[in-house]
Order: sequence, then structure tokens, then C-alpha cells
Amino acid sequence: KTQSVDLISREVALPVDAILRDAASVLDRYIGHEPEVAERLRRILASARDIKQVIQNVGEQIQPATTPAHHGQVPRRPRNPLLAGRRILLVDNDESVRQAAHTLLGRYGCVVETASEGQEAVTIARLSTYDVYLADIRLPDMGGYEIFKALREIQPSATVILMTGFGYDSGHAIVKARREGLQGVLYKPFRLDRLIAAIESALCNQTARPQAAGGVAEH
Repeated sequence: KTQSVDLISREVALPVDAILRDAASVLDRYIGHEPEVAERLRRILASARDIKQVIQNVGEQIQPATTPAHHGQVPRRPRNPLLAGRRILLVDNDESVRQAAHTLLGRYGCVVETASEGQEAVTIARLSTYDVYLADIRLPDMGGYEIFKALREIQPSATVILMTGFGYDSGHAIVKARREGLQGVLYKPFRLDRLIAAIESALCNQTARPQAAGGVAEH
């Protein structure tokens, strides 16, 4: 049963993210112009997020505390109090990276959403708040420094972690962003322990300040 729920969760994650991105894009245009349409789109966003949350909740309810070794499965990973419930937006054009974010971070109770381009991420960020942003420095429509600046302008208190392949930063995006408060860098392909450590470190470094929404929060 657990394997079936995990499979369903993996299969629906990216399609639901696509619904979120499309709905957010249309909502961004209608806010302030067509209140009824905007409200319907907000309900679509909420329902799409509920779908993923329900699947995750079911998986947690039916998954045993431990799994017999002869089944070839690993023990259930305990929920991390620091990560559980944290909202994370990952921005990467590589579908496998977006899928991995759902699979890996979902095991720790994180609420993960993804975007494939910078402008998609900016639009979603204007309508929601996130605890951590993970963004690749090579997006189809934005560079690393550009997406870092855009996300920080929308949510000044945001924790932003930039991702890059080993040694690649031709535009010096990381250097520029570090001068303006970049929280961390992940080098791909990243290991799970480094991914978790980077997010934990960024969260621990956050000061006790309210999250600036910069838009209409949709949780």
C-alpha cells in the first residue's frame, strides 16, 4: 500500500504543479479586474494543493514505522521538526530535478512546489509565500542573479538557495548574490544529505521576523 501511495504521489506531483503554475498565471492577470474570476482561480489553486496534501497524509497514515528488511525497503524516515510543513519552491528546467525535489523533500514532510522557468516562479511567488526558494542559475528565461533579485524583491525575508553544476557560474551570479545576502549554494548533482543540510542551515539562519508576503498568500 505504501509503495502504491508513493507512486501515485510521484506521478501527480508535476502535473499538479503545472495546474498551479497555469492558474497562478491567469490569476495574476485577473486580480483587481475580475473579482469573481479571481476567486474561482484561488479555489483552483487551493484544490490543487489539497490533492497533493491528501495523498501525502494518506501515505503517512498507512506507512508502518519500520519495514521488514526482506522486503528490500528502507525504514520510514522520521519527520524532521525543522522541515515538516515548510513550503519550498524549486525552480529548474530539468524535470528530473523537479521530480527529485518532490520525492526527497516530501519524505521529510516538506510542502514542495516547482517551476520550470523564472517568470513562472516569480508569478507564483507573488501569490504565495515560501520558506525556501531553490533556483538553478541557468533558467531558460533568467540568469541566477536575476531570479535571486526577483524573488527577494517579492519576499524580502525569503531564503534563497542557488543551484548550479560543479564549477559553472559564467555570469558570476553566485558572487553577486552573495553580496546581497544569498543563503547558500547547492552543486548538482546534489546528494540528499547536502540538500537537507543546505535547507536546514538556511532555515536556522532566518531571523525571527514575519514573512513578507509581497502578494496574495495562497496556502
